[in-house]
Amino acid sequence: MEYGKVDWNLVYLKENPFNVSPPTNPEDAVWAGMPELKRQFDEILSEAFSSSVTQVVLNRGPIGGGKTHASLYFSLQENLPHVDPAVRKVYTVRVSTPKETGKTDEDFYVELLDKFGMTTIQETIHSAITERGEVESLQSLRTVVGSEELARAIVLLGSEESEDMQKLLRAYFLDGCTKTELRKIGVARNITKSQDRFRVLAGVLQCFIGLSPTSKLSEHSRVCLWIDEMEDLVYFTASQFRPFTQGLRELIDRLPNFFTLFMNFTLTSPEEYEEIEVLLGKALVDRITNVIYFPELKIDEAMEYVTELLSFYQTIDNLSSKGLPPTYPFEEAALRNILEDLEKRTPRSINKRCRNAITFAFRDNLFPKQGDSIIDVDYAKKFERSELDREVQ
Repeated sequence: MEYGKVDWNLVYLKENPFNVSPPTNPEDAVWAGMPELKRQFDEILSEAFSSSVTQVVLNRGPIGGGKTHASLYFSLQENLPHVDPAVRKVYTVRVSTPKETGKTDEDFYVELLDKFGMTTIQETIHSAITERGEVESLQSLRTVVGSEELARAIVLLGSEESEDMQKLLRAYFLDGCTKTELRKIGVARNITKSQDRFRVLAGVLQCFIGLSPTSKLSEHSRVCLWIDEMEDLVYFTASQFRPFTQGLRELIDRLPNFFTLFMNFTLTSPEEYEEIEVLLGKALVDRITNVIYFPELKIDEAMEYVTELLSFYQTIDNLSSKGLPPTYPFEEAALRNILEDLEKRTPRSINKRCRNAITFAFRDNLFPKQGDSIIDVDYAKKFERSELDREVQ
């Protein structure tokens, strides 16, 4: 049997709309359906961009529920709700929960600095110091980090112009220095303790926020930090993950204004929230200001999701002019049948099933000409039988 080719243009689509994995580029992330979920994010972010309040948001839900996708979507400036013109800037950074070495606090520290980039960090600290003056900046940073030594090192990173000293300072913050190098910089010890790492992160983020002692929007930026896949902490012992979660608590406490932390959790047991409290610790859970739950979609919500998702990729604006439904290449009843048969109606499961249905139809030569055929109820049943056979093999 000769299989038909996969040509999305034959069904009036620019490309495959049903990706199973989140896109690597935030610009490729679209929001389809799930209006209540989007409303919750818009409300939280609107508050963030119109006040000085620090927020801690727990995003939880099933595998494939869209948490990583949300972090991608809202990391793009144009997808944010209205930002008060007084707000200087919004910095959004996404990191995953460390999972390599077991040194979660150390890995997180390095990854976050790497995400911003040491050049950007140096330039941002320099701008913050220039605005407030070195003396006031040192005092502000000492208050934030709780250490004159660390505050002075951060100021040096933003004010030292010598290239050799800049290299030493970068090494100091990322890898550590020899005793001779420490003396040259003018600091007594390396950053080796977990508490010190999170103090440094607080100081660096405060420079992105701004060092003004006021709470005026016009004198500050907002930092939004997304931490994905926090359920991976279950693979570590308490002694491995506790410095990380305690460090997050410290970061929140040291940044009482203009900071938003999103924590993405996927746990599947009925005792999910109890497990989250065990992993995060009660002290960090008590600091959570908002909880967003990503539910599985009801059938009508799933229909809305697929219809809107298709609309982003359709090559013509008005399918009805071709006598086709907005769910094309699916007949509406056929799409409903396919979605009703899903064991779990998460965006990922929906995407996988719809992608499989269309590629099955392509291979079966259902679309020899553009817009010539449609996946109807009978064909959907044929596809479902094929999926069932494949699953039991």
